[in-house]
Amino acid sequence: MLAGMDVDHVPELVGDGVRLRPLRDGDVARRAALGRSREIARGFGEDLEADEPMTEPDAAEELGRRFGPGPHWVIADRDDELVGVVRLAPVDAANRSVRLGIGILDPVRLGQGIGTEAIRLALRWGFEELRLHRVSLTVVADNSRAVAAYTRCGFTTEGRFRDSLLLDGQWHDDLSMAILEPQWTARQASAAEPATDEP
Repeated sequence: MLAGMDVDHVPELVGDGVRLRPLRDGDVARRAALGRSREIARGFGEDLEADEPMTEPDAAEELGRRFGPGPHWVIADRDDELVGVVRLAPVDAANRSVRLGIGILDPVRLGQGIGTEAIRLALRWGFEELRLHRVSLTVVADNSRAVAAYTRCGFTTEGRFRDSLLLDGQWHDDLSMAILEPQWTARQASAAEPATDEP
């Protein structure tokens, strides 16, 4: 399915609490209004001494950098407001693999399950429509919230890059995680099985 597919133009994906959609007018202003959160920056592996305001040109540059080529979406809440971004890129069509990148950009919305639902929507589309075999990612090892979300979505830790990131003057490890098509298929089948009354 990947061969010949225009992966830069993706459909809107709708879940229970979030919607994955293209970038729209107003999203740059919304991103700027959210500012830069030290906690969120650290999750991206970036040093930030304190929360900072953000200009609209900075917001436009950041969104352009976070999107880039390949399948990508704005994560929008029930009010259709930007709360984050998610992408599956770069696409390796020959090996049917991509890397997942995701970020909740609104610090108030952290820990509400929005990222987990967005990941599941993106994975479903990737495995079922693109016919991917592998989706991988790298995450700061002590970003426990992100690691827990990836684990809930079926990702397995494959390796550890020791002292790969210098934050706040201290070295941190990165984890390499991935989910394969057979794992995804098994999880979907398990979720679809009816509950039984057996102990």
